[in-house]
Formats: sequence, C-alpha cells, structure tokens
Amino acid sequence: MRLLLVEHDPRQRARLRQHLSCSWPDIDLVVHDPPQRGPLPPEFLAQGYDAVLLAHGWPGGDGLTWLRELHGREGFAPIIFLSERPDDAAAAEVLALGIEVVAQSRIEHARLVAAVEAAARHQRAALAHWRGSEAGRMARRFGEAEIGGYRRVRQLATGSASSLYLAESERAGALVALKVTSVAQRDADGEQSFERFLQEHEIIQRIRQPGIVRLYELGISDEHAYLAMEYFPLGDLRRRMRRGFEVREALTLVLGIARALDAVHSAGVLHRDLKPGNVMLRDDGSIALIDFGLARHEALAFETTDPGLIFGTPHYMSPEQGHGEPIDERSDLYSLGVICYEMLAGEKPYVAGNPMAIIYLHRKAPLPKLPPVLAPIQPLIERFLAKRPEDRFATAGEATRAIEDSLARLGDRENVAAGSAGAQRGSVRSS
Repeated sequence: MRLLLVEHDPRQRARLRQHLSCSWPDIDLVVHDPPQRGPLPPEFLAQGYDAVLLAHGWPGGDGLTWLRELHGREGFAPIIFLSERPDDAAAAEVLALGIEVVAQSRIEHARLVAAVEAAARHQRAALAHWRGSEAGRMARRFGEAEIGGYRRVRQLATGSASSLYLAESERAGALVALKVTSVAQRDADGEQSFERFLQEHEIIQRIRQPGIVRLYELGISDEHAYLAMEYFPLGDLRRRMRRGFEVREALTLVLGIARALDAVHSAGVLHRDLKPGNVMLRDDGSIALIDFGLARHEALAFETTDPGLIFGTPHYMSPEQGHGEPIDERSDLYSLGVICYEMLAGEKPYVAGNPMAIIYLHRKAPLPKLPPVLAPIQPLIERFLAKRPEDRFATAGEATRAIEDSLARLGDRENVAAGSAGAQRGSVRSS
C-alpha cells in the first residue's frame, strides 16, 4: 500500500501512520507538507499512489480548496478527505462530491481502513483501464520509444543526441525529467549516447550529497535508453538571476554550490562545465548540480551561451581550461567564482564579442572589481578568480570555510547596524 498524505501537523501524521501500519505494516506513507513544499504541481495526477489523504487545513491553507482543484484533474488518484469533525460543513460538501471523509478529531480505525481499501481498488481498476486505452498508450510514447511506468506530460528540450521530457513516474511517485536517446545513436562528437548515460548514472550514484541531482532509474525500451531524474519546477540559477540577489542570499547559494563541489571532488569527479544553467533550484531554496563533465548535453543544459570550440562555456571557464591545459578542482572553483561575481555584481566579469576573445580576457584582463559597497567580499572573489590555479582556494572545502567566514562577518555587520539603528530609534522615542 502506497499513500500520499497532505498534512502539516506532525502529530496528526504520526496518528495516521500508527492506524495505517496496523493494517499494512510495510505501508509506504509519503508526506507532502503544504507550508513547506507548496501546492502539488498542476501536471501531477498521483498515479503512483493507491490514494491521497488530504487534511482539512494547515497554516495559511485550506484543504477544501485543494480538494476542489484536485478533484477536477482528470485521472487524479482517489482522495480521502480528513475533516476536522465528522459533522462540519466541509465534510458535508465533500460527501456530496462522492469523496470519502474521515474525521481527524477522532479517527475511526475501521472507517479509515475501509476507505483506503476502497480507494486502492478503485485506483487499480482505473489505472488498468487507462493503460489499455489509446490515451494511455500515447501517454507512454516518448518520441519513438514506449516507456512503461511513465506518463508523458510535455517535451522540455531536445538536442542532437537526446530529448528531455517532463513525465510522471509511478515508481518515484513524482514528476521527473526523463531523458531519452537511441541506444545506437551517436552524438556530434561520435560518442555513443548510451555510454554517456551509463557514465552519468555511475558518477551521480557515487556521490551522496543533497546538492546533487537525484536519479531515479536508468533503463532501456524499444532500442532507446532513458534516464529518469529529479525535476526542478523553479528552473535554474540563470532564471533566478534575472531578479537580482541580496548579498546574504547570493553567498548562501554559493555556499551550497561549494559544498556540492566538495562532494563531487571527493568522489574523484570534476564538473568541468559549472555555470548557472547547470545549477538547479529546489522549492525549499536549496541547489542541485546537474550535467557532470560530459562532452555535450544540450538536453540538460537549459542554457546555450557561447558554446565555443573548446569544451565548456567560455564565460565560466578557467584560463587553463580555455587554453586546453590540464585542469583540476581549482578550475571548477574558478567557475564558481565567476558565478559568485555575477550574482553579486549583476553582470559577468568578462564580456566580449566572440568566445575566443572571452577566453583571452579570462587569462589577461585585470581581476574584476565588485561595487564599492561590496568591498568586504572582494578578497573572496580574488581568491576564486586568481589567474594562476596555485593562487586560488586549494579545495572546495577551503572555499566553503571562506564563504562561511564571509557570511559570519556579514552577520556581525548586520547586527551592529541593527543595534545602532535600534539605539537611534530609542533615543528618538526618549526625546
């Protein structure tokens, strides 16, 4: 039994889990906390669940409003509404819609179990019918491949070797990004796309860190390989940059990237193409790195900026990478410095009319200067963007500590400023 529980209150979640585990000891109860995670994505139909248990409310939200919207989604999983009381107005409206209601004030165990069993039977029958229908068969088509267990929502991107789709995975119980390629197809560099799938899967599986994209499945269907991975509704850092950043927010995101790089480098991997388009944002504010040092991955990159003739993106390449010289972890850290500068200054450090001119500036131009108001952070930027690798941070761990120190000093200055402002307001009130 697999259920999706939309509930904020930890005590209610614990009570429901206790009741349900009495009948299904190995139950898979997945919790969605609305205040923390926001609404369920509009494309989501909960096809990987036997039923959805929906609370009557939470801080800043109304379960009944959610129910009306979810009930209107064609093909959405059966809903069991958890009313506050058995006789409240919400329960009456929900029952009129033909949806089962269980009161949370006093959970009737037998009623809860019966409601879940009935919902599960309905869901299994509905999915069996849908899978055998023409609509179900078409929804499993991803280009020329038919992939079971996934429902195509829409195509996100396409490249020379692969296509990327938004899909709902029954196995993951979530929306995923599904990348699909022909097993026999070669990309523009002559490399087997399937081999690249295997390499990317192997690399990410070795890195256990929250700042790395989550992979769900690697498989083959109809002479096509597919890779199911985490989907990011908020998009990438490039999109977020359009709104600008407060200093603390920018440094906090840079800190998250540095920590992720530390894990990547500890696994013996260089990213080699770190740029805003390869830094994705989760709805909880955290980051995730994608596209690990592969020769080309347009379907994942989400950004087409100055591709150039040398592997990488010229705006973010270290001087040694731009000149085809040996690189190590410090090259990735240079790229992170470019991102940090761009987030703080609102512009790239080096801009020119063509890729080779940009590569030249990375090696020969003076170090960029932040606006005067950000002068305390300038030493951090200069360590990141030093022309010679030996003058940069030696490791991502060292960079992480330096960013943490900058954030701590920023906090001290903010506290002093707040105290001074408070003293001034106090003196005004005293007068």
